[in-house]
Amino acid sequence: MTIEELYQQILSGFYALEGAKALLGETVSVTGSKEPEKTLRPENDPPSTVARPEYCVTATLRGVRGEAYTETPEDFSGTLEEALLIPPTEKGISAVTIAALNAAMSCLGLAPGIFPEEEEAHFRYAEKIYRYVIENHGPDNIVLVGYDGYLVKRFVEEGLIIWIMDRDPDHITQDRFHHVVVNNAKRNRESSFVWGKYFIVTGSTLCNGTILHYLNSDKELLFYGITCAGVAKLLNLTWFSPENI
Repeated sequence: MTIEELYQQILSGFYALEGAKALLGETVSVTGSKEPEKTLRPENDPPSTVARPEYCVTATLRGVRGEAYTETPEDFSGTLEEALLIPPTEKGISAVTIAALNAAMSCLGLAPGIFPEEEEAHFRYAEKIYRYVIENHGPDNIVLVGYDGYLVKRFVEEGLIIWIMDRDPDHITQDRFHHVVVNNAKRNRESSFVWGKYFIVTGSTLCNGTILHYLNSDKELLFYGITCAGVAKLLNLTWFSPENI
């Protein structure tokens, strides 16, 4: 599968939904955050100067919000159809498109558009993901794609060996919570496929194109985070929703 093929599957799936076409002419306003998303870090661990953080992009459609996370935030104003038709690139699908899609899916009552704002929700979300993984897969050969401090802390608290992949130089090669080393996703991906059996993948891989490595693999996948809420529903991906946490 290519990024263009994935994008076309998403569009086709959305257009086929009851009520979707009625939203296409509606105005959508998208704002990219100027402040990077914060994540849980060990104490006394200052960020480096070469960080590659993620930013929240928020779309508003009929008063309903949708979020997506990306390394390259941007603003947009236009119709929903115009937002959805922003062409993808080899670097992924536009966060504007994904945020607008999440807002639309929320308008239709098919998926949540935003993650709960209180920090405690991140701990509850991590706890439920941990329990889901242990009950449905077990504790072995788990790979976390995308550094999420809440998830990392929860898994290593149980003494599990977990392989963590990330793109941010601020995390790569660093010890995180009980000496868990974060690996360079680009350089160590093939090795992770050899060792890993169960991959917990951040939805923001949609916006940087790396999602294809995982969708094109034969590995068991669990997606997390709000970015892939709408896409997970449209493509029937296994995704852990933040609803009711």
